[in-house]
This record gives sequence, structure tokens and C-alpha cells, in this order.
Amino acid sequence: MPIDQVWARLVDTDNWDWNLWTRLETSEVKAGNKGKLQACYKGDDAKWETFDFTFGPVDKYGLTWIGSVGPRGILFYGVHTMRLEKIDETTTRLMHTEEFSGLLPKLGWGLPYKQLNENYLKMNNAFKTYVEAKA
Repeated sequence: MPIDQVWARLVDTDNWDWNLWTRLETSEVKAGNKGKLQACYKGDDAKWETFDFTFGPVDKYGLTWIGSVGPRGILFYGVHTMRLEKIDETTTRLMHTEEFSGLLPKLGWGLPYKQLNENYLKMNNAFKTYVEAKA
């Protein structure tokens, strides 16, 4: 699918029903906007946890959201990025990263970090399936 169409689906956070692990509640995907991140670590729709976030850079085909706990993120600081890359006219690559810092991640506390890595792979595959079904 062309990159513009993939991007439109990625930033349509009101329609992230394809995503069983993460939902973003925000008025608009725009740098500086604040929102609520809903996380369901098991992807079973049973238990969702809510976290505050702020969008970082949002450019032509990339979006970043940031969450922190404590002054200047001393306890926790997380940067989540999803970026699209055009391979050719009908093929788009998703690059998906998350970086954690602060005391809690260093101690392995606060979040199920190993589970998150698995969930991001599942999330990527679910987005791919969703986008291809809309092609």
C-alpha cells in the first residue's frame, strides 16, 4: 500500500481497534499534544492500564510519544516511535522502537518489559494485517 495511505491509517488513533495492546486517546496526532495511553499487556481486552503521554516529534511519516514519571523523568522516561519508510510505490516499511530510561527500567520495575517486546511484534503484525485488508 502507498505510504500516504498507510500513514493515514497509523495516525487515525480513533480507529486503533486492530491494536489489542495499545490505544492512544488524543484530540489530534500533533507535536506537543497530550493524551492518555491505554495498555493491555495480555492483549485480551480484560485489563487496561492508563498512562499520560505527550506527542514528541510528528513529521511527514513519523510519530513519537513520550511518557515520564518523576522530575525530568528520573524514575521513568519512555520514548515510543513509529516511522514509515517508502520502499516503492506500493510497499511501505514500519520501523517501531521504544527506549526506556530512568531508575525503574534500570531495576526492571514498573512495566513488564519482556512482554512489551513481544507485544510490539504482535502490534506490528496486527497493523500489517489491518492495512493489507484495507488495500
